[in-house]
Amino acid sequence: MYETDIMVILYPSAVSIEKVLILDPFDQKVLSFDVSSLEEAKEVLRNNLPFCSQGHSPIIHMGDAYVLSWSELPDDGVRIKTPEDVDKVLK
Repeated sequence: MYETDIMVILYPSAVSIEKVLILDPFDQKVLSFDVSSLEEAKEVLRNNLPFCSQGHSPIIHMGDAYVLSWSELPDDGVRIKTPEDVDKVLK
């Protein structure tokens, strides 16, 4: 992913979706939506991703939106359980 990309997380998964999280650090936005179906999630994305249509078909300028399921995020082993772990994982 690049600085201008957006991360969309389906929680806990696309199969049993309960929440859509949109993380856009480039535009400094974090959005959270409760949903009960994949169709609701699609509508949330259509209405809340930064599509631009200035004289052309709607697109996201400068980056892309990456969609991930929370339950499928990679486990890279970097974890914080205690306050002491903060210094260990962020060196």
